[in-house]
Amino acid sequence: MTKKLRWRIMFIMMLLLSLTFISIITAINIWLRADNRAEADNNLRFLLQRETQPDRIRPDDSHPASEDLSKTDPDNLLPDSDTTSSRDKNMQKPNIPENRRMEIATSHFILARYSSDNQLISIQNTLSESYSEEEIKQYCDKLLGKSKQQGTLGNLRYIIRKNKDGTVIAFIDHTQGAQSGKKLLMISIVLGIIGLIIFAFLSYILSGLMVHPIEEAFAKQKQFISDASHELKTPIAVILSNSELLEDQIGTNKQLAYIKKECDRMHHLVTSLLTLSHLEQTPYVEEEKNTFSLSDALLERILPLESIAFEKQITMQYHIIPDISFYGVKEQIQQTAVILIDNALTYTDKPGQVDITLEQTSHHIIFKVSNTGEAIPKEDREKLFERFYRRDKARNRTNGHYGLGLSIARMIVQNHKGQIHVECKEGLTSFVVTWKI
Repeated sequence: MTKKLRWRIMFIMMLLLSLTFISIITAINIWLRADNRAEADNNLRFLLQRETQPDRIRPDDSHPASEDLSKTDPDNLLPDSDTTSSRDKNMQKPNIPENRRMEIATSHFILARYSSDNQLISIQNTLSESYSEEEIKQYCDKLLGKSKQQGTLGNLRYIIRKNKDGTVIAFIDHTQGAQSGKKLLMISIVLGIIGLIIFAFLSYILSGLMVHPIEEAFAKQKQFISDASHELKTPIAVILSNSELLEDQIGTNKQLAYIKKECDRMHHLVTSLLTLSHLEQTPYVEEEKNTFSLSDALLERILPLESIAFEKQITMQYHIIPDISFYGVKEQIQQTAVILIDNALTYTDKPGQVDITLEQTSHHIIFKVSNTGEAIPKEDREKLFERFYRRDKARNRTNGHYGLGLSIARMIVQNHKGQIHVECKEGLTSFVVTWKI
């Protein structure tokens, strides 16, 4: 139980940390992508303002892309009055620091100029190694038919400026920003995975420290139950033997009958507690296991119970596939069968029926005990396997059941690498035990 609690704590801690890492990485990458786009848009706006007001810029003789913009006053680079329409609100004055202007002016860009009737006038291409003039024309033809004034086309960021004289489309290479974003994303993922691995190790240690006090408490509780059960066996045996001796001397007596009955009930409870304590404290690997015939082992316990079913006016039918081999502790498997059959006989109202089946498929061995009677509510089905849980408490007090039988059965099945669950359908309540082959 403490192992499951430890893994559950680890899972919760890792889940919270993973969500935190993912949120941080996503936020950083979204911010970087938006920042790269904003920077590219600022560069494009600056280029468009230079294009609309070339007389304010002193060109360099070597290349138009290397024009000296370091002394240009951005406050005077305002667009024409007819270019400040509602569809051009995104092309306001760029807020570019002084030390970035030369870098903007020498960056790789493309300018395509069109007349008012969308006839190509010229193309200024400083990215000729990457984009041919024909490719640029195809890009421009796509953009001229769109109402969107800025965006991304492949690895190019663009802005369109229209006025009465024509249209200017500015492109800037966005590859470097995209690559830096991908690089940051990969670094973030790698660092996140490394961080999760380190934290998984630390959380394993921390969860162990957190569970240790609980584990000690459970160990002390189990030890107390085991010690108390052992200590109770002796006085119960003494009381029972003395009551039998008195009965031999004075004959049948009502009070002695009560004493014997309660001693038998107490002995049954102590035996169940010792069995459960043994299953929890003794590792399964230390048990003496062997291969035996599961079919014969179950029949050894089913046949003696037929008389009990007959006395209770319950029809008990069984269908056991012969020669099914099983590897485990034979006595424990037989004890599981007795617990399930006795439980079915207890909760079957007469006249009723109990069906027992054992079958083998290509991958599983299935043992099922079904009985007629009232269906078990869904909310109670899993609780049935908890120790001391009794759905009908008044009824269990009279039949000597203490809510430990099904807990013992589940522990035995789990120790044998199997599963047990409850099904309620077609008027039958079935306890199904499944083992993988």
